[in-house]
Amino acid sequence: MLEAIRNRAQGWLAKLILALITIPFALWGVDAYFGSGGGNEVIAEVGSSGVTRQAFTDELKEQTNRLRQAMGANFDPALIESAEFKEQVLNSMIEQEAMLQEAEAAGLQVHDAQIAAILQQLPPFQEDGKFSAERYKRVLAQRGYTPAYFEYQLRRDIALGILRQPILSGALLPAASAELITKIAGQRREISWHEIKPAAVAGKLEVTDKDIQDYYLAHKAEYMEPEAVRVEYAVLSLDELARSVKPSEKDVQDYYAANAAKLAPPEERSASHILIAAQQGDAEARKKAKAKAEGLLAALQKDPKSFAEVARRESQDPGSASEGGSLGNFGRGMMVKPFEDAVFSMKPAEMRLVETEYGFHIIRLDGIQAKTPSLASVRGQIEDELRKQQAQKQYAEAAESFSNIVYEQAASLKPAADALKLSIQTSDWMTRTGLPAAPLNSPKLLEAIFSADAIKSRQNIEPLEISRNTMAAARVIEHRAAREKPVSEVSAAIRAKLQAEKTADMIAKMGQEQIAELNQGKEPAGLAWSAFKLIGRQQPEGFDPKTVQAIMRADSAKLPAYVGAAMPDGSYRVVRISRIAEDAGADPMLRSAVEAGLRQAYARSDAEAQLALAKAAQKIEIKHGALGKKE
Repeated sequence: MLEAIRNRAQGWLAKLILALITIPFALWGVDAYFGSGGGNEVIAEVGSSGVTRQAFTDELKEQTNRLRQAMGANFDPALIESAEFKEQVLNSMIEQEAMLQEAEAAGLQVHDAQIAAILQQLPPFQEDGKFSAERYKRVLAQRGYTPAYFEYQLRRDIALGILRQPILSGALLPAASAELITKIAGQRREISWHEIKPAAVAGKLEVTDKDIQDYYLAHKAEYMEPEAVRVEYAVLSLDELARSVKPSEKDVQDYYAANAAKLAPPEERSASHILIAAQQGDAEARKKAKAKAEGLLAALQKDPKSFAEVARRESQDPGSASEGGSLGNFGRGMMVKPFEDAVFSMKPAEMRLVETEYGFHIIRLDGIQAKTPSLASVRGQIEDELRKQQAQKQYAEAAESFSNIVYEQAASLKPAADALKLSIQTSDWMTRTGLPAAPLNSPKLLEAIFSADAIKSRQNIEPLEISRNTMAAARVIEHRAAREKPVSEVSAAIRAKLQAEKTADMIAKMGQEQIAELNQGKEPAGLAWSAFKLIGRQQPEGFDPKTVQAIMRADSAKLPAYVGAAMPDGSYRVVRISRIAEDAGADPMLRSAVEAGLRQAYARSDAEAQLALAKAAQKIEIKHGALGKKE
């Protein structure tokens, strides 16, 4: 029964699940997936299902956190407020719903037993090589999941993965295409070049004051200095408070005495079973299976010692039959419910017949594993919990005191910092869009800092919660209004820019004139060609990508051929292509890379077609105001 499930816990499926549990962001409103309320307003209908307001809001927050972490200091809060971003997120959710309905129509179901068997195999949830329910809950909690939400999401993702896998892995690769692209990718060209340096036009061009003035007037927006402030700020954090908490030995002892049972690992039971399989819905097959199982049970009750032998001979669960029916140790939540209910209500050595969706099981309870942990083994866990509890209490009291003092003594943060032993820090000049480092990168705090009242009064800004269990208060100490830089201040930069642009234009024009003469069979005087060199897409030989691209795209029907390319150092090269060198024996690694790339491209195209068909099969309606302010 479980062998196929165990096998599937490898490869793409394992990677999918590991990716799910290693996403470093927190989720909000998980209960909305399972509860009711205003968030259940459907904003997009997809066939018989839909996307709710709450689910959309949660997904926006999830994608926001992903972007914030991926982009770091380059993250722009304005991005997530754009209609384009919200539309992209909603469309993605609609596509997922359409594919899920396609999976349902195809009869793809992921049962509890499959989820349980998969989770048992995943290393992040194991201790000493075995699944640990406590570790499972702890790992999920660290990443902002509840088991219910994780398993709900996992079920959906596995169904989608099963639906997509044949498309992604079954893309057909035309051999002729792979051969042609490998040949093109491996081709090299023999070149030499003549270089025109910027010094060649020195003294031949001039940037006038009028040029500078005209450029300045046409690009004034580039020379606006945005409004900026410097602030002082203080942060109150639960984590910082927790670091200073030291639970007493008496507290540790008392907690252990009161909670020893809770600290013990969840009870596990070991059992063996004999499965007589029968397909669900086939009444005749199930009737025969039940009769056979009842007969075997009656025989086993007369001769209990023969259980392992009967399991090897009769059980239709190949994963356990060879082990005499033994399933080893497992906790609650790891087997289908009828099986689990039976096992956890039995006494050792008791045998019972149980029906599940897989057929009929003769179960024997082999043992019960429950023990009280020693204080030494759980001391760290107890101290962490006490530290958290005591810090949480201190934080609640400190937060109230922090808010009161900051408000009542608004001219300075020092009284609040002294009272709570916080440090006052001072920022550099910062703008609304410059996205400073944490904690000043909080959109709420930035909005408060740049409010007219905060800038004018120079008084404390009311403490704001910038993340869970973290508050920050700030005060503007310097303000610099937005201003237009005068032309005198930026003229040197404009002159240098125009000088570089005019130089580049002039030497490029010279190079193009030389190429025109060369194409007519005339070679201008003074050209100094470099030594010949073979270059290609895979062997650029120090050339920049733009130059290589120009060389490889040049028409080779008539040689020599000539191309021009501006170089990163400001010079311009006239490149002569004198010979094409075909790759006689294709590099196996190159061929392999080309084939892999083509397969990905074809698979991506097939997946897009599959998605388009899934969407076409459903009636999709996006409600008015779906992307509005409600989210």
